[in-house]
Amino acid sequence: MCRSCNASPGDEARGSGLTRRGLMALVGGLTVGGASVTDAVAGLLSGHRVRAVADAQPLPAVSQPTIVGCDQWQAREPSSPVKVLQNRPVRILVHHTATENRNDDTESQLATLAKSIQDFHMDRNGWIDSGHHFLVNRAGLIAEGRHKSLESLLGGQKFIEGAHCPDQNDTAIGIENQGLYTKADPPGGMLSGLRALCAYACLQYGIDPEQLYGHRDYRDTDCPGDKLYALLPWLRNQVGRMMGRGTEWRAATLATWPLVRPADQGPVVLAAQHLLRNAGVSTVPADGMFGQATSDGVRTFQQAHGLELTGMIAGGSWPLLAVEVRAGQGGEAEAAVQALLARQGAEAVTAPPVVRKEDWQRLLAS
Repeated sequence: MCRSCNASPGDEARGSGLTRRGLMALVGGLTVGGASVTDAVAGLLSGHRVRAVADAQPLPAVSQPTIVGCDQWQAREPSSPVKVLQNRPVRILVHHTATENRNDDTESQLATLAKSIQDFHMDRNGWIDSGHHFLVNRAGLIAEGRHKSLESLLGGQKFIEGAHCPDQNDTAIGIENQGLYTKADPPGGMLSGLRALCAYACLQYGIDPEQLYGHRDYRDTDCPGDKLYALLPWLRNQVGRMMGRGTEWRAATLATWPLVRPADQGPVVLAAQHLLRNAGVSTVPADGMFGQATSDGVRTFQQAHGLELTGMIAGGSWPLLAVEVRAGQGGEAEAAVQALLARQGAEAVTAPPVVRKEDWQRLLAS
């Protein structure tokens, strides 16, 4: 669903983040005695959040989590048959529902949420069924989303085409997580359920734990929210360790596209402005301030390329904007490269003679 694609700051939910109760739900089953668990929880409460638990505690083996199927939560029938693909997915995309952060903890509440999302997808978006494959609520309970997703997961060989992210629906599992996490921390129960589901999906489909991404990595959206997105490195590491990669295993740093949006400022915004001007959007200023003119220019660019008109730049627009640039060619595209080089100084960040996609991602992340 990702109503977050159109969510405003005023939609930010009331309540909760990683409370002591939620943290104990996350740690649940991992207690081994001594002070280490207490210290880990204290670290989480003091701002270190989940990483302390990840580093300090043994993890459960991968097992099939309890998933409430479409029949159980009384889903509507799809308006037309879902498409069964004869290939396995290669990655997982994490979303948030951008709904109120209610502390739902019963199966009936999970069913109510699943129905409301399906209705939104079918009646508002015009899709044949729920767009996502699975839904995790704030207590960590899991529901099947699109019909036959659970059956395909259990088989491990086929995959159901989704509708959660254009260009990824035939290769990526879409997992919705109840709540809005632009400012609020995800609760421990939800993180525990998400971790279990991702680990099982990776095991069943042979997905590398490093292939756990956020929606924003592929589209121009802030989904799954800054707070949940920031925990994806933790999630990759936890899933990798659960799959037997060892307690010292750490996922590689992924090359991703940064999210820039209204009110942002600095060299990355300036580089984006130069690239928009290079793409023909001449109304965008080159001042490093993401104001209304820049947001309008982004929408103009998005409309020209068939993207959602979000007015922000992430994994949808960056790959189109970040054209190949040769040193000394001049113009707006090279000015974008120079804006990124200047922020750290020529000695700290360098660019090759020809800047390509992977170079752009490195420069933008520096």
